Amino acid sequence: MRSALLLAPILVSILCLPVVCQAVEKPNVLVIIIDDLNDWVSCMDGHPDAKTPHIDKLAKRGMLFANAHCQAPICGPSRGSFLSGRYPHSTGLYQQPSGKLQQEKAFDGTLLPQYFAKHGYDTFGVGKVTHGMPLDVAVQTAGSSGSSGPKPEGPRPPNDVRFNFTPDYRMPFTGTQTDWAAFPERDEQMPDVETADWAVKQLRKAQKKNAKAEAETPWMMMVGFHRPHVPFYVPQKWFDLFPLADLTLPVIKDDDLADVPATGVAVHDLPRYPKLPFLRANNNEQLAKCTQAYLACTAFVDAQVGKVLDALEDDNTVVVLFSDHGYHIGEKDRVSKHSLWEESTRVPMMISHHKLAKGVSAVPVGLIDVYPTLVEFCDLPRNETLEGVSLVPLLASNEGSIKRDAILTTYGRGNHSVRTASHRYIRYADGAEELYDLKADPFEWKNLAGEQGTKAFKAWLPKKEAPYLKRTKSGPVNAWFEVHLGEHGIR
Repeated sequence: MRSALLLAPILVSILCLPVVCQAVEKPNVLVIIIDDLNDWVSCMDGHPDAKTPHIDKLAKRGMLFANAHCQAPICGPSRGSFLSGRYPHSTGLYQQPSGKLQQEKAFDGTLLPQYFAKHGYDTFGVGKVTHGMPLDVAVQTAGSSGSSGPKPEGPRPPNDVRFNFTPDYRMPFTGTQTDWAAFPERDEQMPDVETADWAVKQLRKAQKKNAKAEAETPWMMMVGFHRPHVPFYVPQKWFDLFPLADLTLPVIKDDDLADVPATGVAVHDLPRYPKLPFLRANNNEQLAKCTQAYLACTAFVDAQVGKVLDALEDDNTVVVLFSDHGYHIGEKDRVSKHSLWEESTRVPMMISHHKLAKGVSAVPVGLIDVYPTLVEFCDLPRNETLEGVSLVPLLASNEGSIKRDAILTTYGRGNHSVRTASHRYIRYADGAEELYDLKADPFEWKNLAGEQGTKAFKAWLPKKEAPYLKRTKSGPVNAWFEVHLGEHGIR
């Protein structure tokens, strides 16, 4: 009894100690977004000639999601989805927005960096992060090379001069910047260099500030690189890494669209974009040049990623890197995104932090899962509006699991792709279907929709689909979308 009485004041004093000394430091967040990057990075084995040492190093430090997919295969809807944490069929953002997207209810104050700012984070951004709204709407401090800046896609020759590909301007549909060549002369002329330099400067400033502070202020930085977005222009030194004589060309089946339903062909048609006959002519001359240029652009942007990662000194920073969608280089008779097939929907995606597991996950996941994952890992209040799932269980253990085994991609209202661990199912607005067994047919060359049942895949399709946002660009890419958008009041 006596010893208990003597201990009582000590216990009281311990219980009354300030709790601030026991507070857990919130992790900082670095999000790197690359535009139009497909799986042509070495860690994903997408192309044997790829040179991406910095992205590969990050993948080894963290978890590489080898079966990650975008929720829309074009810039605006994809970015609207992962920034808001909602699917296109919920927001109505199926096609490129016409501007002032921040005034729409689905995006007004809901974006990932805005949520982190609301809960005590300093937020920074530079380069192409948003699409359809100024970057400084999304983050507190925006860099000078944001998506609304001058010529964000990089310098181009005057008067629409093209080096290798000129679209058919007689076509009444929206055009393309698609071209490839060694241009300009110096890296310093590329906006992505400015983006990387700004990010490095801000990282060092934020880390220095926190090193001196008694209580650190957590930060989130979003860095958006434009390359390899078209035009595939970078200086000659990047092309020199991939000599044409030694280049491996993509594996392409010339009649790949033969068993695609008529609707699928019409939805995916791109009259102003490069086609296989042009690419194949003169012993694959332009296919080789295009492949070389895409690899060169990818190597260039990898170097910019490396600058940013090298400036990161704080080991309490979770790093997320992904692309907004993939890209075809000749496959399915196209050089573009704008599709529900594997090359267009699949993206590099990796998450790294010293407290998280390392390895490769084959679980089907989406960019829509980034938002809830960061909210949970950074211990922020749950955001009930989010439609993705947190990947923390997969990141916590190589044996973890999530309550979902398929991921959805949408291209125009009513056209959806469902990707599981082994199959891709596509259903168009008129009910036409495609089905591919990716284990037996990784290039999606044989449509099994007429041979195998699709009922199980249909369960993943949305039950309700929001109408198109009024802020949808009217310029159709083909005849199918011209009719489709008109039927939905987009003219």
